[in-house]
Amino acid sequence: MSSQNNIYAQVILPLKLKMGISYLVPLQLEKRAVKGAKVRVIFARREYIAVISELTDNCGDYKGRISEILSVEDVPPISEKELRFWQWCADYYMCTVGEVYRAAFTSAMRRDSAPKRVRKQKPSEVDSRELYQLSPAQEQAREEIMKSFAQGKPALLAGVTGSGKTEIYLKIAKEITDKGGRVLYMVPEIALSRQLNDRLEAVFGERLLSYHSGMTPAARYSAYSKIDSTPDGEGFIVLGLRSSLFLPFRNLELIIIDEEHDSSYKQTEPAPRYNGRDSAIVLGQIHSAPVLLGSATPSFESLYNCSSGRYSLVRLDEKFHGATEPEVTVIDTIRESKAKRMNGLFSQTLLEEIESVTGRGEQVLIFRNRRSYSPLVQCSVCGHIPMCSHCNVPLSYHKNRGELCCHYCDYHIPRSSVCPECSEPGMTEKGSGTEMIEEKIREILPNARVARFDAETTQSKAEEKRILREFAAGKIDILVGTQMISKGFDFKGLSLVALIQADSMLAMDDFRANERAFQLLRQLSGRTGRGAARGKIIIQTSLAAHNVYEAFSSGEERLYEQLAERQEFGYPPFVRLIKLTIRSADRNRLSDAAARTSMGLGKIKSAEITGPFAPVVDKVRGEYILQFWIKLPRAGNAAAKERIAELAEKIEIEIRSVTIVADVDPQ
Repeated sequence: MSSQNNIYAQVILPLKLKMGISYLVPLQLEKRAVKGAKVRVIFARREYIAVISELTDNCGDYKGRISEILSVEDVPPISEKELRFWQWCADYYMCTVGEVYRAAFTSAMRRDSAPKRVRKQKPSEVDSRELYQLSPAQEQAREEIMKSFAQGKPALLAGVTGSGKTEIYLKIAKEITDKGGRVLYMVPEIALSRQLNDRLEAVFGERLLSYHSGMTPAARYSAYSKIDSTPDGEGFIVLGLRSSLFLPFRNLELIIIDEEHDSSYKQTEPAPRYNGRDSAIVLGQIHSAPVLLGSATPSFESLYNCSSGRYSLVRLDEKFHGATEPEVTVIDTIRESKAKRMNGLFSQTLLEEIESVTGRGEQVLIFRNRRSYSPLVQCSVCGHIPMCSHCNVPLSYHKNRGELCCHYCDYHIPRSSVCPECSEPGMTEKGSGTEMIEEKIREILPNARVARFDAETTQSKAEEKRILREFAAGKIDILVGTQMISKGFDFKGLSLVALIQADSMLAMDDFRANERAFQLLRQLSGRTGRGAARGKIIIQTSLAAHNVYEAFSSGEERLYEQLAERQEFGYPPFVRLIKLTIRSADRNRLSDAAARTSMGLGKIKSAEITGPFAPVVDKVRGEYILQFWIKLPRAGNAAAKERIAELAEKIEIEIRSVTIVADVDPQ
């Protein structure tokens, strides 16, 4: 099989494979089997659609029979830029290019059924240009952004909530699409993309395409195909989540990353465990496309990139339509409890404010970042807490389902008031979730129209849209929600945001806890006061003197002092961080793998190692967990990462039933 006339194709399979796999290109397929072409092949007795990564006239030292490519798919080939982006993702995030390919085409390649044709409703008669008419402050920010683009730098638009960042995005994007260019507009959450979709459609019409996991496979395939086949010179804008980075862009001329600080941009499972924000910067470099990041609460990483000159910082401190910052009230629940001014979960001060606001016909958002009725139940007689049989976590109580559920593996059992340990009827709820808060506020204010917005109530796309639509229309007085509701929504009638048991934001063993708590407070405060009246945010906490609340109330300077602390103690963004997780259902094998990993990591001179240690949740889905934290220099760490990947692969081969996962830049 080594004739000079033979052509061999090395292909990328959607599998976790380190080595390249080669196939013989049949003579009749040679003209179509180009680099990037999608081809059908047999591997390990299964048929796959692979991508040609290289063509050569020899097959190396291989002496056995080489299989032939079965066929070439009748679709455009993967571009050189896409292949470069895949390879970068694989190298940086310590996975195989096959895993990146699998992520790119898991849904996009499915053509099970044709998407339903949806009749689009007609944009009002208002000229779409009026929808993004900029104020002088916005226009100045836009000009600074364009100067940054001309210098070849990404721009970070740090605009206070309600300052009109979206109008600037639309202005710049419309100028590009009108000239036939393509724009990627990224948001962190599906719910946010759905609300934004109507606004963008009014400006871009049928040139707007959406792409996210909430769409049917057929709809995703339709969007993918349109992007892949649209002729040059026809502009469009794609509204998508992090997975939209893997769409087949050509002539990409702008990437917008809205709410760039949001941790939802990080993919955790499965590989590639990429950060959509950081990967978008690289995609922009590959396409020579400028990147615009925006946030009211920029991440420390992006602020670091501004201070080092890699990004340009553009500030927009003036709220659109002259709205003012909300009034902040921090309520010490310990002091209120001693003064007997607590009514269950609510302080008397908060309840009085809620009644006043709803009495004026305005709206309230009550925030609690924990779904379910209560996080756990406990026997008041013997102290027993029902735990998940597969994960080392208490079971959460969901009252509407009458079940105790695990939020890690979805194990669930019926709720009983009788303790399984002592057989006494002593099982009681501990703590509160959104379901309990909704119930209690209904009891206290029976005439108020109350709804809940969390992962349970929004499982249905239609129900999610209904709740958002009714709240925006003023048909709901009080909305109880989780973090899903904090991101970018615009509710004109909302004048009060209340945080219940806010301390849970801070009670985390995470060097980013304070930064994230501050960002969440800023985002929540931005949901209120968008109408004529000044908004108010009330924080109920037992840690009233915490510096995060002080920074939020009086200004953000103290919070950003933590950048210096991170540098002093060697945390991102001043170092690269890798979380190495070892999993196994066998504790002995887990310990053996951890010992060998520790020994191997100790030989990497540039690495600072912490571990092995058990995380707070040290058993998930029947597997025990140990972890290492690895700090590496920001630059020149490729060799160290390669050694870590080789070590993990070697140990996985030597010790069966052990999985080792590297998470680069964990969130």
